[in-house]
Amino acid sequence: MKAYSLPNLMKSPTVILLLLLSVYYASGANDVPVTVQFVNPANFTDFLIRGRDANYTAGVFANDVTAELTPVIKRKYPNGSLVLRFTDIDLAGRYSTRGVRVHNGTHPARMNFDFALSDSNGKSLAKGSTRLVDSSNPRSSAHDAKRSQVFYYERRLLNRWLQKLSPAR
Repeated sequence: MKAYSLPNLMKSPTVILLLLLSVYYASGANDVPVTVQFVNPANFTDFLIRGRDANYTAGVFANDVTAELTPVIKRKYPNGSLVLRFTDIDLAGRYSTRGVRVHNGTHPARMNFDFALSDSNGKSLAKGSTRLVDSSNPRSSAHDAKRSQVFYYERRLLNRWLQKLSPAR
């Protein structure tokens, strides 16, 4: 059995990485004001990308939505937090393996979710359930280079919703 001393452990790349991650998480630098959750994504109406399953799609969607909405939350509600809990998503088409949306043309994309917006003290600013429907014409954003990104339309729709969201009075 090999004995490990503290100086030898400190030379291990794994131990160094774990220590750095511990410091990072303890510092609060990872505080992301947007949390995305899902209720049975496998049962969503249309929620598959890149030929992968709903869990893969949920991970990509959560990362993209978090990155999209974090700057808005930080600007509108400094130190606030937003939780989005998706109950259904219909992408209204599919994404090719290159990430380009192929619309099926029968109905618009939609998302159903519950939300909770809180201030830095945890006080509720707004909460509820909503359904967003993207009734925009895909050709209307033809000039936007980002439209070829996965979840472009969904992120744009959520961004517009959040921009208009007002705290309860």
